[in-house]
Amino acid sequence: MRTKNLLITLAFAIGFSGCAHSLMRGTVAMKISDDEAHVCLGQGEVKTGDRVNIFKNVCTSKGGGNLINETAGTCEIKQLGMGTVKDILNDHYSVVKFDPGVLFEEGTLVERR
Repeated sequence: MRTKNLLITLAFAIGFSGCAHSLMRGTVAMKISDDEAHVCLGQGEVKTGDRVNIFKNVCTSKGGGNLINETAGTCEIKQLGMGTVKDILNDHYSVVKFDPGVLFEEGTLVERR
């Protein structure tokens, strides 16, 4: 039984690893400093000098409910600011320098303008 569960888990892991980057696309992968990050937008998606927008998903509860239930609250995407693609690292990642005062963290949404 353990072998069967291990094989099933391994099959799912291999299947999902092939699309892992596509699930992260357009997010801050690693914060380098207060104004720079590695972003999951690579060669073919952006080029050096491109401007990008950065967003955060902000959800509010209507009181008493949980945010999993749609009727419990609302979510909206708020623009936090902008940045510039400084360098393309490879097919999957680039370095983005954000404008002064833009606050971000790993997982924050990034989109080419």
